[in-house]
Amino acid sequence: MLILDLPEDLDHLLARFAKDLGISREELALRAIKERIEDLEDLATAEAVLAKDNGKRIPLAEILAEFGDDPDGDGSSLHAAE
Repeated sequence: MLILDLPEDLDHLLARFAKDLGISREELALRAIKERIEDLEDLATAEAVLAKDNGKRIPLAEILAEFGDDPDGDGSSLHAAE
């Protein structure tokens, strides 16, 4: 269990938005905390992936050609929908 002593302005803001959403202040606070933690997890994952990035890039046309979406291998299928 966690007990928070919120500053008055934040408590009023929480109460106002909770009322607008038709949920309790506690529910809104829990949702906000959960979303923030998930965002921090996503950020940590992205930073870990970027730290391992070797900078090599493969052009989309090359990938499509390799997997059969561009039978001519010239990238022309990229513009077929235009």
